Amino acid sequence: MAKLVSVASVVLTLPLYMAKLPQRGSTSMATASATGIGDGADVMISAAKQGVRVLNSSCLGTGPNSVQARRELTKNGIETITNEVVGDIGLKILMIENEGFYASVVNPGVEADVSENDLSAVQLEAEDVVYVNAGDLVHPTYRDTLLRWLPQVPESVRIIMAMTPMVGNAPKDAVLELMSQVDIVTANQTEACYIVGNKSGFSCEFVRDFLREGAVVVQREGAEGASIIKADEEVFVPSVDIDVIDTLGVGAAHTGVLLASIVQGRDLVCAVKKSNMAGAIAASRLGNNSCPTAAEIDDFLSRLQG
Repeated sequence: MAKLVSVASVVLTLPLYMAKLPQRGSTSMATASATGIGDGADVMISAAKQGVRVLNSSCLGTGPNSVQARRELTKNGIETITNEVVGDIGLKILMIENEGFYASVVNPGVEADVSENDLSAVQLEAEDVVYVNAGDLVHPTYRDTLLRWLPQVPESVRIIMAMTPMVGNAPKDAVLELMSQVDIVTANQTEACYIVGNKSGFSCEFVRDFLREGAVVVQREGAEGASIIKADEEVFVPSVDIDVIDTLGVGAAHTGVLLASIVQGRDLVCAVKKSNMAGAIAASRLGNNSCPTAAEIDDFLSRLQG
């Protein structure tokens, strides 16, 4: 049975809720939430909630952050397959406004220290899906390892790359090189602008010029839905109106459900439709681990249609 293999880094997260993000030189009062795990972990957990097998190949260390991350991943049925290293994964501080919008800062750790031997040891089979986070390309060691390993991935294995806000700090040439080796790119409009350089994001022309033959882009258009952009056509898949409480987990929910749907063999339009529903539900919940289960998505769709 096909599985999802994530090579995206995992960090510990500390959410801070506040009325408004502080301006430079100012101080804001905040309420801290319990620490959790984020980045690749959010996406993996979202995918696991859809009933697919998920393997984590991000590097975890011996420190307390890594212990918590490993515990949370295991609790969600996710197996870590990389070797443990001395050290600890980093911490991301999430600053979340009352309206649900957020900013973050990261203190990196060993999460990007994955070796080529670790990745080469992954047993990939036909119809498996590999998940890559373009934001991880900010780490030189990880970047070199990933770009050497991806050409070795069998053609029968689909590679899906998600952009994150961190991609704006990664070398653009490395991001473009990675994009040329994947089957699906998913991003929101803001993340797309880092690479494309315009306000509208990706286009059919960009797909023809920079992605390999048959590759596509899934571009999230905020609350409106998402566009599937191919070399010769663009298809818009609408979402639904919902009261937004917290945008923190929306991207991870959308990406995780998209990955799971591809692993399960769904066509891309159906996969994006389910991902849109997952993102909408996540926006109505607090926290970064807000992705609904497969049953919750099906129930939501049934109520919309009934």
